Parts: sequence; structure tokens; C-alpha cells
Amino acid sequence: MEIRELKEDELDSAVLPCVDPGFRRTLKQGMTLRKEFVKKMMRMGLSILVALEDGVKKEKMDYPGIGKVRTKDLSLKGKIIAGLIEYVPIEKTNFPVEGKNLAFIDCIWVIPPFWRKKVATNLTKNFFEKTHEQNFSGAAVIAYKKESWWGFFDYMPSWFFQKFGFRQVEGNGNSILMFKNYKDAQLPKLILYQPKSTTEPKKKSERTKAELFWSGQCPYSWWVKKLTEKEFGKTSNIELNLVNTDDRTTVKKFGINFGLTMNGKILYNRMPSWDEVKDALESAKYV
Repeated sequence: MEIRELKEDELDSAVLPCVDPGFRRTLKQGMTLRKEFVKKMMRMGLSILVALEDGVKKEKMDYPGIGKVRTKDLSLKGKIIAGLIEYVPIEKTNFPVEGKNLAFIDCIWVIPPFWRKKVATNLTKNFFEKTHEQNFSGAAVIAYKKESWWGFFDYMPSWFFQKFGFRQVEGNGNSILMFKNYKDAQLPKLILYQPKSTTEPKKKSERTKAELFWSGQCPYSWWVKKLTEKEFGKTSNIELNLVNTDDRTTVKKFGINFGLTMNGKILYNRMPSWDEVKDALESAKYV
């Protein structure tokens, strides 16, 4: 396994592992938005380390949740991008967190054929080497506890980071801010959700106020936004606000970057799936 940092002219490698091969046509615009997001954030200090695998002789591989996929559809320039880790100076992240001189991990992702093969472990070890060299005072991440994303997989679980010496600083529901000190680092803190609508029960004559928070960082987030707008954008009793959180100013204003709220209450403090959004808003149509 080779681990190296991507350059700005290698944006395809920052997108390819994010979407399974059979879904790339559907998520084409979302993938373009991710490239734009990554390019902008790289100029603000974002680094992406990728784990590259070669020597896979099989024509097809098992892709959990999908089935068999062609190996060449997972490859770029003869290498399979097995996973990635993204990090950025905490002062620049579009996640709801504040701190000073910390390397903030905003994503670790391993493609399903390489789950449980030490890809994330090797990426994280390389991350520590790089960030020590870059003179960060420590590292931080928003992880998740007892949270099954989209109903079938753990994404950035807190137990994984505990193995590397991260400790919990704050919690907000199932979202946990974790921190690892390198040298005299100051503790980070969460920026908590600031509802822009009342949390009081709505009257029968009032419309349900729903807010979906999405970002170009993830192609699936764009896709959920698109479907939500199409399905519920003109629903008479739902006032739908689609909030793009690519900009840190917006995140600091609301205190959330991925999620769904309804009448000022958080339903999901992470990226919800389309089914989760649909079920929540369908129920609101008849309230």
C-alpha cells in the first residue's frame, strides 16, 4: 500500500473513491461540486492523503452493498484508490468547531472492498506523521457514537479514534468532538446549533419549517438535496430551506454543516440519507 498526498491537479483522485461505479452518472454534478469544493479548500490548507493499491489481479471485486464491480472502474492510472483522509487547519474547516493550530480531520473514507484491511489505520498513522512535520499543536475530529449511517455502516466511529489517543472534549447528541494533544494545544470547542425558527409546537395554521444542511464536500449530500427540493420544494404546508454549508461563515451562523432540522429541532446532526429525509418530511405533510 502506497500513501501519498494529492496535488491540486489530481482532483479526480479526490472524487473517485467517494461514489460507487454504478452511481457515478447519477451523481455527476455532485462529483463536479466536490472537485470545486476540494480545489477551493486546498487553497485554504486542505490536505488529502490517499491509500493506493496495485497488484489486484481479479477482473471483478466484491463491493459490499453493491455486488461485483469491475476492478478497472475502481482504478485510476493503474492504481486503486482504497481510501482517503482529509484534514484542514481547524480555523478554516466548514465543520461547526473552533480551535487554534489543530489539524482537523473532516473525512476518512475507505471504499467497501477494502474495509477491515487496515487502510484507515495506515492513513491515520501517516496523518500523524504529516501533521507533526507541519507543526500543528494537535488534532481534532467530529466522530460519531453508536450511529449507523444510512442504516448499514459506521462512519468515523469514536472508538476508532480512541485507539489513537483521541479523547472526547464535547458531545452534541451522537456527534462527539475529539482531540489529541501534540504539544501545548488548546482544547477545541463545538459551535452549537442556532435555530432560526421557533422550537414551540406549531399551530395547525402554521407551516412546518424544515432545514436541510448540505455541502459540496460530499456528492451524496448534493443528491439528497436535489431529491428533497424536487419532492418537497413546493409542498404547501412545509417551508423548506436548503442551506449550503461550503462557507465557514454559514456554518458559524447555524452551528451545523450536515443535517436536518424541523421547527428548530435537530432530527439528524449528520448527513441524512434520502430515505431518512423523505420519511421525516412525509410525516410533516400530514401534521
